[in-house]
Amino acid sequence: MRRRSAPFTLLCAFATLVGLLGGGLRIAAGAAPAATEYEIKAAFLLHFSRFVEWPAGAFAAPNAPLFICVLGDDPFGPILEAIVRNEMVDSHPIAVAHHRSADQADRCHILFVGRLAEPLERQIFDQLHGKNILTVSDNDEFARSGGVIGFLAVNGKIKLQVNRASAEQAQLRISSKLLRLADDVG
Repeated sequence: MRRRSAPFTLLCAFATLVGLLGGGLRIAAGAAPAATEYEIKAAFLLHFSRFVEWPAGAFAAPNAPLFICVLGDDPFGPILEAIVRNEMVDSHPIAVAHHRSADQADRCHILFVGRLAEPLERQIFDQLHGKNILTVSDNDEFARSGGVIGFLAVNGKIKLQVNRASAEQAQLRISSKLLRLADDVG
């Protein structure tokens, strides 16, 4: 399934976002209306939907929603819903869902895992094993521990880590454009 509804515009927007924030995504500190850390991360979740390919069976129908889900504590508040409002990826409208346990995450395509204790994170990986879900978090060592994409704060910038082995296990294909922005940790 192709994920490029407006590739040039999307790539320009994504490149501009990364470029404006200095190669890594700089977390705003006192500047005029700068994006907050979770506005940046929410924008990344939206862009991930366009730079990842899911297998055909990951969607119930050709026009079924692409679900971006938040598991556990929600650091985004209304930001994520505002960023994805009226957005589409191919023929899929983007929807947001909030869950308290991984048992509810079956219909998710992108799952942001909020702050959790390490044993709970391992349990989530076990429950989602083999499912076509792009797992993302800013928990320490998330990608190294088995998640697909981790946000890492380094010197006031947000960096990406990608665990290619976890992506392959979930049968997800990550665009080389996205992989160039990330450190490979698996």
